[in-house]
Parts: sequence; C-alpha cells; structure tokens
Amino acid sequence: MNLGKIKKFLKKENISKLCYLKFINKLDIDDKSILLESQHGNNLNGNIFYLLRELHNEDYNKYKLYLVVNKKNQKEFELIIKEYKLFKAILINNNSREYYKVLASAKYLFNDTSFNNKFIKREGQVYFNTWHGTPLKTLGRSDKTAFYGIGNVQKNFLVADYLLYPNVYMMDHMLEDYMINNIGTGKVVLNGYPRNSVFLDIDRRKQLRDKLKFNGKQIIAYMPTWRGSLSSLDDDRYINETITILNQIDKRLTNDQVMYVNMHPFVRDKIDLSLYKNIKPFPDHLETYDFLNITDILITDYSSVFFDYVLRKNKIILFTYDEEEYFEDRGLYLSLEELPFPKVKTIDELIQELNNEKNYNEDEFIEKFCKYESIDASKKICEFLILNKKNDLKVLDIPNNQKENVLIYSGNLSRNGITSSLFSLLNNIDLEDKNYYLTVSTRNASIHSEILAKLPSKVNYILSDSGLKLTFNESVNYVLWREKIISFNKVINIFENMFKRENKRLYGNIRFNHVIQFGGYEFRKIMSFALFKGNRIIYVHSDMEQEIIKKGNQDKAVLTYAYNTYDKVAVVTKDIFYSTARIKGNDENIYVAHNLIDYRTILINAEKDLELDEYTEVNISYDKLLELLNNDNKKFITIGRFSVEKGHDRLIKSFNELYKTNNKINLIIIGGYGKLCDETLELVNSLDCKENIIIIKAISNPFPILKKCDYFVLSSLYEGFGLVLAEATVLGLPVISTDIDGPRLFMKKNGGHLVENSCEGILQGMKDCLNNKVSPLKVDFEEYNRKAIDEFYNLMK
Repeated sequence: MNLGKIKKFLKKENISKLCYLKFINKLDIDDKSILLESQHGNNLNGNIFYLLRELHNEDYNKYKLYLVVNKKNQKEFELIIKEYKLFKAILINNNSREYYKVLASAKYLFNDTSFNNKFIKREGQVYFNTWHGTPLKTLGRSDKTAFYGIGNVQKNFLVADYLLYPNVYMMDHMLEDYMINNIGTGKVVLNGYPRNSVFLDIDRRKQLRDKLKFNGKQIIAYMPTWRGSLSSLDDDRYINETITILNQIDKRLTNDQVMYVNMHPFVRDKIDLSLYKNIKPFPDHLETYDFLNITDILITDYSSVFFDYVLRKNKIILFTYDEEEYFEDRGLYLSLEELPFPKVKTIDELIQELNNEKNYNEDEFIEKFCKYESIDASKKICEFLILNKKNDLKVLDIPNNQKENVLIYSGNLSRNGITSSLFSLLNNIDLEDKNYYLTVSTRNASIHSEILAKLPSKVNYILSDSGLKLTFNESVNYVLWREKIISFNKVINIFENMFKRENKRLYGNIRFNHVIQFGGYEFRKIMSFALFKGNRIIYVHSDMEQEIIKKGNQDKAVLTYAYNTYDKVAVVTKDIFYSTARIKGNDENIYVAHNLIDYRTILINAEKDLELDEYTEVNISYDKLLELLNNDNKKFITIGRFSVEKGHDRLIKSFNELYKTNNKINLIIIGGYGKLCDETLELVNSLDCKENIIIIKAISNPFPILKKCDYFVLSSLYEGFGLVLAEATVLGLPVISTDIDGPRLFMKKNGGHLVENSCEGILQGMKDCLNNKVSPLKVDFEEYNRKAIDEFYNLMK
C-alpha cells in the first residue's frame, strides 16, 4: 500500500477541516445556537455587529452566540466587545475545530460575505446573508476584472435561505450579476441594513459626541477606497500618494476641524497618523458606523459608504482625484454624475468644499436607496428569523421564469475541440427556450478567463471549487483506487455517497431539469453529474476504447458505470457508436448528437489580421511567419493538441520524406495544449526539413493562418469526429484524413480523401494533394447544423 500517496493527499486538508464532515454526520442541529461571521472573522463592524447587539436582548437569553474571529484580529474584537459589553459572544477562531463544529450544528447562521468553500448548509439550518453594502462598482459577472472569481460568493447566495437587500436597485443587480434568478432556492428580504439604524439614532449621536468631547468641533470622516493589490509596485505608489494627500489636507484644516481617517488595514499599518496635527485614525474600540454617526462631513470617493451615510443628511464630498485611472478597467452601476453629491478633483477644491455650505438635496436619492431603513432593522430580522414573529419585513421570492434549467459541464475550457464545439452549440441553439448554466471550476475559469468572457450573455455560469472535501475513510479509498490498488467496483457505494454530498456542497438544492456532462472526461465530474436528479446526459467525443488502450487515461469500469447510469449517452459521430456500446455492454440509450460547426464565426475570424496572444509560442519570429504565409510554397497544416493520438510524429516524418523530393513545401502544426510539445520540437529539430516546419503552441484565433494554407492533414491514430476537418472545409481547403473511426463517415459522405492509417498512407495523401487529386469537401453546413441542433434538442425530450 502506498502510504506516502495517502499522506500527501491528506496533508492538503488539515485535521480541523476533515472533522467538519464528521461533525455533519454525527451532530444534531442545535436549535439554540447562533453563529455570526463578518468577513471571515477579519473585523467586527457593520451588519454583524448590530445583529450581535440585538441578540444580547433578553429575548435571546437561552441562545448561545458564537462569533467568528481570525486569530490575528482577536484583540480588536475584544476591545469592541468590552466597549459595548457584548459578553455573551463566544469567540471561536476561524478554521478551528470548534469553528467547524459550530458551523456544522448551529441552527442559525449569519454572514455578511461568505462561509468558506467547505460549507454545506444542512437541512434544518437557517442561513441569513446580509452582504456588506449597496454596490456602486459592478460586481459578479459585470465585474470585468474578477468575473471569473465569484464562485464561493455565488454559491453562498445560492444556498442561503435569506438574502438581505436594503433597496430594489441592489436586489436587481446582485441577483442578476451573481446569476441567482431562476435557480436560487431562498428568499429575498427587503429591509433596512442593521448597521444603518445607528444613523437614525439621534440620542446615540449626542451621547457619543459628549463622551468624546467633540462638541464645538467639525468632525470629518475620510473613507477612501482601497486601490492597491497587496502584491505590486502600485501599492507603494498608492501609499505615497495617500501620504501626500494627508500632508496637504492637514496643513489646511482649521483648529476647529478634525479629520478621522478609515483606511484599508494594509495602508493603515504603513502610515503613521500620529505625525499629523488635525488627522487621526478611527478609534479601534468603537464600531465604524457608530463612530461615523457622530461626524459632520463624509469625504469618500468610489466607496459605497455614501449609500448609508446619506441617511444622516450631512454633507458628502466625493474626492475623485484619480477617476479616469481608477475606472480604466472597472465598471459602475451608476455614473458619478447621477449622484447628488459634489465631486472634487484637487486638494484646493476639497478644502473649499469642506468650508462651503451644503447646497444639494438628497431626498430623491434617499427615497430610492434608503426606503426600507429603520431604527429597528436588527430587531425585525431577529424576531422574524429566530422568534418566528410576524412583522412588516418584506419577504419576496427570488424571480423565477419557470423555464427548465439546464446545467452543462464544459470541461476545463482549454483551447480544444470540445470547448470549440460547446461554444458552437451555445451560439446556435435557442437560448430563450430554457435557462442554460455552464459550470466550470474557479481555477479553470481564472486560467481561461478570456474564453469564459466569450460566453453568450444569455448563458449563465456557476463557478465551483475544484477540490474534493472528503472524510478520512473516503480519502484513503480514493487514493487506493487512484493508485489502482483497489478496483472501482469495490468503492462504488463510497464514491456515490461522497459525490452526492459534493453536489450538495457545490450546488445546494438547485433543481436542474437536465444536466449535461459535455466534456465526457474527468472522473469527478462524471461521478458528480451521474448522481444528479433529472435527465442526465454524457457526451462521448472520442473513441474511448482507444483512449484506454493508447493513453491509459480512463478507467473502463468508471465509463461502464457512467454509460449505464446516465439517462442518455451522446456520441458525436456514428463512427464511435459501437466502441461506446462495447464499453457500456449494450447499445441502449446511445444517441448520435453531432457537434455543430459555427461556420459564420470561422469565416469572420479568418478575415482578421493574424495576432499572436501573449501566451502563444512559435519556433520562428512573427515576421518570418508572415513571410512564410505569403510565399509561394505549398503549405500543409494540422491543428490538434500535442498528444499521442494526434499522430504529429508520423506526420512530421512523412513530411520529411516528401521534403526530400520537394523543398518548396511547409508544414504548420498548431497545438493547444498537451504533454508532447517539447518532444515534437525535438523531433523537428533533428530532421533535414526543420526550417520548413512551423510549430505554434496556443493561439486563440488560428483561422487567419488556416486560410493561408493549401491543404489540411488529419493524421490522428483515432478521433471522435475531427472538428478541424470541418473548420478547414469551411475555408475551402482540400483535406485528407487517416481512415479511422470518427472522421470516416463524414469524409465518405462528403467526398473526402481517406488514406491508410500509417506513415505511408499520410505520405501518399500529401503527394495526392500536390498532384491535385484532392478536392475540398462539399458540405451544406446550414443543413448540417440544423440536423445537429435537432439531435441536441432530442436529448432533452
């Protein structure tokens, strides 16, 4: 037994995290436990603080209040707890054993951001998510700088029982941009923010101003937005910029003016505010909004704090000195011009505005964004949620258009035929008929963000964690199976239970009418989608018998299980029907569903100028590539990942033989990804024809190159369909293909030129091309796509 592999796998998850699943399985829900978590335990400000204060009311004396704290912030929490006498709060360290015990068993869960990606909301738990502010800047899918990183926040919204929004504007944007509509299983609560109630508490303002001896002083709050990245030279630039601004402001404030600054912790630790005469930090022992309530003026920029502070009806100044730069790659839901507050760009303008009387009216703004605010916002929420008391809390269903929901696993979004065929499908089917959701791991969404960005706007996506969260016993069995020490059939029951739980963790109780494992590979997603309820479909894009024989990357027992568990198995060509049936053990419920050819997009992309991406690698310079594409040499091309089944090695050797009799030829190989790229280059460099072979690794638009070539060669040992044959045909290239299952029927039906599946066959095919014995295929792609779309729809009947 390979104990080293088991230890390595288990090391990824510390003991406290492994215990979480044990607690879920063993512990009952504690009806008298309440868990509160603010920004992963990093601060005790905002909504969670005010809910905690409300829960100190005697109505909740029988409840245990657990408050999550990050160890490094414990002293800050203790200061605030002491100041406000919140001694019922039991502090538990984030990610500790105790944390996971309470997370697994507390009935009531409050969070203003998200629980971590291990979280599974159990039946009987009630999860209330408040979020932490009305957004000015775009979020979720509309955030062009982070649309690929929304997975865990989105998952929290999808599984929450209640989502709190203080206005309809926020509700609409959050539900739309986190793609919660139609699949969210909880409710929306339109109610004031707990933290905003303090702005309506006049007595508290007077009491705290008296205590701090602020009477007679003009108290200014400065709350700038964080601009840094915590990892770049821009951070130093921003800190120096902030110091310069504070220096100038401090010199120009009067003796009756004091400016309190609340900055990101990273900046706060880098700037010594004790050096200033009239500038001070927000007090550590006071909750942020409690202190903000006693100020007279707020200076901010692009922070959403003004949506809350406007309730005070005090003056708000937007100091937007870097507006153009800041919004160079960011979006806004509202333009700054739509806001009623004065906007200044320079220190001179800021000081002048500080000393001017307020000259704007915010009543319409308050009506739109603060309509539901009240002094008892926390009381309403806690009574409704915990005491089951009826009040005027406005509770709404998440919008649902009642259409069928379709979940599609895309594969890893690599630049390959599977991704191309999926996007061709999504670009051609009726996206109004059903709600389509693509699911992909957050990791792959980040790596291939430029591909995810091209997703049709009517297709939503769900990003999920790529790691497995397993018990100790499951981890051991998983490693033993993966190392081929025990067979799949021995662990089927264990795997079924763990992947059912994983589906619950990743997707909650979302109801999907159809789930489509479009990639057809990847054990985890094969198992996951096999265990959904609803119509389950798995695609087969290649000859999986050959995958097992040639590459050993599939477990036949897993595929046999999958093909007999899914409701439908979709092969992309009739050629691989029988090999799939042999793996399945029968030919029941196997359907042919051809890949679509998005020929219009191919034609458009072929007319674009040739551009190499920043990640593209070529064995010659860009200028030489352009020169080659425009010379008179006859050019052969193939496109396919650098993998053994593509047969690049024998194509190169065949080309070398042809080169010996004709050196006025070139071969271009474009590969997306694969382990054999370096070996392919080594082979090329060992041959006489090396100057005539171009190797291109990873290019988002290969079609300008393809269009410039004369012949396309598919040299594969085995294939599913060979999508690139169709793409070359769209551009009018004569094509040759090895005589193998996959492309065979397509080639024969359309007058194609098949060659023996060998080096000799490929060499003869290239000679036939040069001797004008190969003509372009004759394909009616409009008709071909119409039939392919009907085949896809048939899978969902």
